[in-house]
Amino acid sequence: MHLDEGSVCESDHTGIETIMKGIVKEKQPFQRLEMTKEDLLEMFKYNEFKVRIIKNKVHTPTTTVYRCGPLIDLCRGPHVRNTGKIKTLKVTKNSSTYWEGNAEAESLQRVYGISFPDNKLMKEWRIFQEEAAKRDHRKIGIQQELFFFHELSAGSCFWLPKGTIIRNTLQKWIQSEYLKRGFAEVVTPNMYNTKLWETSGHWQHYAENMFSFDVEKEKYALKPMNCPGHCLLFSHRPRSGGNFPSDWLILECSTGTSYQVLYRD
Repeated sequence: MHLDEGSVCESDHTGIETIMKGIVKEKQPFQRLEMTKEDLLEMFKYNEFKVRIIKNKVHTPTTTVYRCGPLIDLCRGPHVRNTGKIKTLKVTKNSSTYWEGNAEAESLQRVYGISFPDNKLMKEWRIFQEEAAKRDHRKIGIQQELFFFHELSAGSCFWLPKGTIIRNTLQKWIQSEYLKRGFAEVVTPNMYNTKLWETSGHWQHYAENMFSFDVEKEKYALKPMNCPGHCLLFSHRPRSGGNFPSDWLILECSTGTSYQVLYRD
């Protein structure tokens, strides 16, 4: 959701849960409706985000919406029969994001929650979450000075000396297992001209989520997966069915840069 001012915070969770529990108690039914694109544009003209979705993603004369109590929204469905089917729920966290992942677009608020058909399952889930938090490798790794993370390289790990020993030991073990099973390691580039991704189909579907940049009037992108690069490996010279390198499989060299490790298949 988009807020003109302020943002959702943890102190709001209880209030949100109270509203949700009220909706559950009312047993509001979910009703599927089919509407024309023109009627939807008129209905949601107050919401610029809904208008964008309708204009850009609804390519048919009609589409579906669902009504639940006073709420009506774009949705493919299906849903449970009514909100009374939800027996227990909890708001778990909130976060900020950008419209369609574009950092230059509007900031949106996300609220996460979970529900169960009975209290026993909720209790089991809570216990599991508490136990998992005690064994959170992200916290343990920092406490034991194995690694850490930094916002200036979000999602990437900085390995400290003791952690690097563990990492290298695991890599050596993985390589030994490859050899035992008859596989050979290969290394492919991290960066490709987007013509490759257009051929593979990645560009048409995932371009907005790929790391791309211009180089000498050509567009390149960092690889999100290894398969297209392996296709180039296989095709760099003519091969017969008898000498096709099946032992390469899709195993990328695990001793490369951290980027290769993060983006392996």
